[in-house]
Amino acid sequence: MQKLILPIAFFSLVILSPFQSTSQTVKSGQNISAPKIFLVYPKNGTPFDRECGSFMQKPVEKSSIDEAASRLGEFQDLWDKDGALFMETALQEVGVPFPYREMQATLTVCDLSSVSSPLIINVKGFLSSAVNQHPLWAFPEIVFHEVMHTYVRNVYDISPLRKKYASEPPVVLNHLHEMALEKMILVKLNRGELLNWVDNRYRNLFPPVYKRAWEIVNDIEGYEAFIDELKTMPSSQSVRNTSK
Repeated sequence: MQKLILPIAFFSLVILSPFQSTSQTVKSGQNISAPKIFLVYPKNGTPFDRECGSFMQKPVEKSSIDEAASRLGEFQDLWDKDGALFMETALQEVGVPFPYREMQATLTVCDLSSVSSPLIINVKGFLSSAVNQHPLWAFPEIVFHEVMHTYVRNVYDISPLRKKYASEPPVVLNHLHEMALEKMILVKLNRGELLNWVDNRYRNLFPPVYKRAWEIVNDIEGYEAFIDELKTMPSSQSVRNTSK
């Protein structure tokens, strides 16, 4: 979720490694590989989690750090099982390669939302201490949401639908194509329970800008219109070549 701006000095504490880019292009009928997503969380927590309580004014419990670290393998398995399938389904439908072969996603138990850049996934809702625990089967979808923000950025400059809704806040615009991918993969894979969970979050639990984006995708335009636009976007390699 792209709704919380944090001091740059603290973002520099997040453990990240360079993403490995891909220069592949797609020919008709060619399979598109999904990138490998590596989840990262050290045994004693990240420097970010150890420090974020000071500026969030809500200290991070050591027990939360310890649990997140001990369950890193579990979270990775959850992603590897369903997340890769989500990405493969999306990429094959759109037909445009993902811009990287692999990425790192750093987990956090700090009191902030997941974000796409830098790629940080909040797992507080999955811990045993959570008041309202998220179902474990929702974890891959949350990661998918953030990762696919990177995928859809190349459509921004060519999208008629973004121009149509240009008066909407940036958070709305930046979620239209991403939410369309969420809806598409959950429909295609017949994940009705997960789709209902996502629908309830966007309509009832998140800030109004997320509800507005979800309504545009689901109730006004239909997700298919946004998927059609993604099929026309240039690959990242094409963008790099034309920008020289």
